[in-house]
Amino acid sequence: MQFSRIDVAAFALFSATLPWGTMASNQEAAYPQRPLTLVIGFPAGGSADALARLIGRYMGEDLGQNVIVQYKPGAGGNIGAEYVARATPDGYTIFLGGRPNTIHKTMYGTMKYDFARDLVPVGLVARIPFIMVTRTQAPIAALQDVVRLGRAYPGALSCASAGVGTTSHLLCELLQQEVHIDMQHVPYNGGAQALTDVIGGRIDIYISTVAEALPHIRAGKLRPVVAMSAERIPTMPDVPTLGEAGVSGLSALELGDWGGLLAPVGTPADVVTKLNCSINAALMGRGLRVAMAQWAFATPVQPNTPSAFKELVAAETERWNGVLRARNIVPLH
Repeated sequence: MQFSRIDVAAFALFSATLPWGTMASNQEAAYPQRPLTLVIGFPAGGSADALARLIGRYMGEDLGQNVIVQYKPGAGGNIGAEYVARATPDGYTIFLGGRPNTIHKTMYGTMKYDFARDLVPVGLVARIPFIMVTRTQAPIAALQDVVRLGRAYPGALSCASAGVGTTSHLLCELLQQEVHIDMQHVPYNGGAQALTDVIGGRIDIYISTVAEALPHIRAGKLRPVVAMSAERIPTMPDVPTLGEAGVSGLSALELGDWGGLLAPVGTPADVVTKLNCSINAALMGRGLRVAMAQWAFATPVQPNTPSAFKELVAAETERWNGVLRARNIVPLH
């Protein structure tokens, strides 16, 4: 039997009203249908880049789409955050945020976005430990040497950071406040150049992520001084903690940074949920956990929900803006 063109058209119209037609349309609209862009606010080559590439790879496998890392460095990571805040809220442009984003109002008063208002927390990705390092030839073998020199020669010691308002800057300020010394803060645009200048003897100390410093420590170019944490770092078990070094006032605090994914406000709730499920699926897999451990990244505790991440951001905002006020650190214009 042959069908006329009218018969075929009529059947196609009728088929679209059947359940399988609806199912096919829903499947076509399922998220994600194209690659995602993961924006970071720091240059390539640092710990943020390493973390973004790791989580992007494993989330991409779970989502069935590539996750492309894009760099928007500047303003302590806030250029990237502002860029994502202005992106279309469809789940295809997301941001890897961290502690520096929680202080943007204090440090960068001219920024045209609000981290808490314009971005939606999706989920925590990692905890990021920090360690103080110096060049191997420096007359600094322990934290007590930093304190002794800082008190004997106020302002003579230089302390690098990955930029004003970054965690390395905040920890440098917090340490000075706790042990009552004054050091010269030298900000860089990312940690790579800061490490280069510490190795070259142009800077005395740098409070670095373990991920950035570890290759140079293993190569004998840097000396670890103290772990900026309450517990020893598994990849560097011989390095004492702040408490063991005699700084009891900071020993119980969570000083390490964190990394978490956020999306523009207005992103559909089901997309946020799917992204959160993808984060946790990736974190529960052995491949990502082993890879993160090699970089000294710690996986977040469960349940790792958008609401739990939102509470962390709120607590970090209050705490670290308080540190800036106590240190009389003025906004940049």
